[in-house]
Amino acid sequence: MKSRHVFILITAFLMVMLIAFPEKYITSVANGLNLYALNVLPALFPFMFFSKVLGELNFGYDLGKAMNKPINKLYNVSGIGGYVLVMSMLSGYPVGAKVLADLYDKKQISTSEAKSISTFTSSSGPLFIVGTVGIVMLGNKLAGFIILISHYLGTILNGFVYNFKKKKTLSPQLFPPLFDSSKVMQDSITSSILSVLIVGGYIAIFNMALDIITDFGIIKLFVKLFSFTKIDYNLNTGFFSSFVEITKGCLIMSKSGVSINLIVPCCTFAITFGGLSVTLQSMTFLAKCKIKPAFYLLSKLTQALISMIIAIPLSLIL
Repeated sequence: MKSRHVFILITAFLMVMLIAFPEKYITSVANGLNLYALNVLPALFPFMFFSKVLGELNFGYDLGKAMNKPINKLYNVSGIGGYVLVMSMLSGYPVGAKVLADLYDKKQISTSEAKSISTFTSSSGPLFIVGTVGIVMLGNKLAGFIILISHYLGTILNGFVYNFKKKKTLSPQLFPPLFDSSKVMQDSITSSILSVLIVGGYIAIFNMALDIITDFGIIKLFVKLFSFTKIDYNLNTGFFSSFVEITKGCLIMSKSGVSINLIVPCCTFAITFGGLSVTLQSMTFLAKCKIKPAFYLLSKLTQALISMIIAIPLSLIL
């Protein structure tokens, strides 16, 4: 069966469930929008806007020049990859993918370079990890910082996995793109609003999809299949839920009641992998760079495993 047919079946199934049980799943969508409006939008929109302004003001070119030698030596890409890395770490999903797509649209990077840069520039932001997950969900700021450190180290190291055998070439010379000061604010506002609306739409839809999957016992099935691990049922439920939507998955894990030493590595994996919601958010932008979903998912899986391995010994501090 072709992937197109699979998507048609999944979409048709979700529509049927929405029509059959509108009172339940319209509420799910509303809860997703509420989660987005209160926890994601206030932090994401200004970062989206300011990253776009910096891009229009050619800050990527300036920072790229400053980071050209270290980034080229580490990853064999131009210094502009350092700009994408910094913006991704500061702003979180899916700003890294959005900045990368903007640079590709401006012809500042090639398809192959965009692919290489994507392996170390897909990260969540400090506000979500430390604020939402660490302080609000886990009630432990230190846990948030341990997840953040593990997540960032995994992101940086993941680039080596995909680029250390790459044939060494001269880093392309960076040229300043054309600059039109009259359109900076207008283009930045328009682009940022469109981008955050895309993110909000994904969160709302995947919150509904997660509720449907849970109601049909699919999450329970995965939990039972992995019951041999002897890991707490609620922790497993949250972990597998995070493969669909990370915010709700982390919330379930935080309420599992198990040792925080177990929750921290699991949340680290979940946040780093990103789940289907973040994957589709990112691929909305990365598709412009001709990066295939299979490559993106493989890169995120290795990144999540590296981050989780780092988090395990660090979580012993707690």
